[in-house]
Amino acid sequence: MPVNESAEPMSQRQAPGLPAKTPPRLRDRPGFGTLMVSVAFGAISTGILNVANDLVAIYALDANATQIGFLNAAESVAFLFLAIPAGIMLDRVNRVKTMFWAQLAAGSAILSVPLAWSLGLLGYPQLVVVSFLVGAAGMVWGMGAGSALPAIVGRDLVSAAFARKETVDTSAGIISPGLAGPLVAVISAPFTLLVAGTANLLAAATLLWGLRTAAKSAAPPGEATPRIGFRQSFGEGLRFTLKHSAIRALVSSSAITNMGLAFGSAVETLYFVKVLGFTPQAIGLVISMIAVGGLCGSLAVPALVARLGETRLLAYSALFLPLSVVLVPLAGNLTAGSLIVVIAHSVLYNALMVSYNATAYGLLARATPDTMMGRQQGFRLVFTMGPVPLLGIIGGLAGDALGLQPVMWIWVGVTACAGLPLLSFWTATGRRRHESA
Repeated sequence: MPVNESAEPMSQRQAPGLPAKTPPRLRDRPGFGTLMVSVAFGAISTGILNVANDLVAIYALDANATQIGFLNAAESVAFLFLAIPAGIMLDRVNRVKTMFWAQLAAGSAILSVPLAWSLGLLGYPQLVVVSFLVGAAGMVWGMGAGSALPAIVGRDLVSAAFARKETVDTSAGIISPGLAGPLVAVISAPFTLLVAGTANLLAAATLLWGLRTAAKSAAPPGEATPRIGFRQSFGEGLRFTLKHSAIRALVSSSAITNMGLAFGSAVETLYFVKVLGFTPQAIGLVISMIAVGGLCGSLAVPALVARLGETRLLAYSALFLPLSVVLVPLAGNLTAGSLIVVIAHSVLYNALMVSYNATAYGLLARATPDTMMGRQQGFRLVFTMGPVPLLGIIGGLAGDALGLQPVMWIWVGVTACAGLPLLSFWTATGRRRHESA
């Protein structure tokens, strides 16, 4: 097991008799607070949109299940086809300005829905186009934030900054969906999107204000990166992602974790109903615990990173993730208390996922030069999210062929395999720490 990363080399320790250095704090990094306010507005918009978008299609346009499926697919398809071009773009431009335009585009697209509804012009094709535009803009926004964050806070605080971002996201994820229901009841589903679109515009306005006050610390100008062709830029990003041992290990591990989650989630709700006998209210409670677990994890990560270091915390997160998944199939063997066990799984799994993602992101940022951050994120998204739809289909087919509870056990096994690509990384890190001691 690698030694504590928080330990400093002897040459960097404070000499006796000199005042102790104040540890770096996120709030002292110019631009970080502005980014978090923008993240909060964006998360509120996303939370409302996740509830209201489907309700617009159902109540306003009488959409069927197939149309809802295409609507949801339109929002996520950008990750597969546009992540790499977006990453290349983000390595050539000012990232925070790009995030501003992405939020402005998303807000404008969302606001077109209540406008068209009020004029009697809203149709299903417009909803599909809006969903695609919002999904693409959200992807660019997320990649831009991930690329700009190391430049804003410094690589020493990247994991803590990612965890703070998750705190803001999950807090809004707990509150905003609950606001969407009453809004739909009071002002109708289409006009609820007025609130979501306005939140996006406020997120953009916050970034615009931040650009005027702390633009230099937020992101380097695009002119700092030499202009090269798309093919060369693509090749550089692919080679960097595949040849760097640490990045290859972290991306492979994340891909396996996501595949296991997609495989199990395909039949998880059906398992709750058919095997565990949960009511809709119980399932809603389980789902609400996802945000609670994420919030707990995001609050704990900064202190845990300071105490254990990123590599050791990543190891613990990868070790306990499959143990948290074990609770799901075990609940099927209980005669009582299955709901409590599944709630424990939901909280623990999502807390560990935030810890896992925050530490992995911190290590990826340390291994990636600023000029390569966008492309690294683009290729990482393709590798980690690309297989997800296929594994979801396979999980559904396996549920019909093997049964629901066996699929849950397969989810455990796949998640346990996510630690295998990290073994060489942990070994190499431990060896380097030992040699430098």
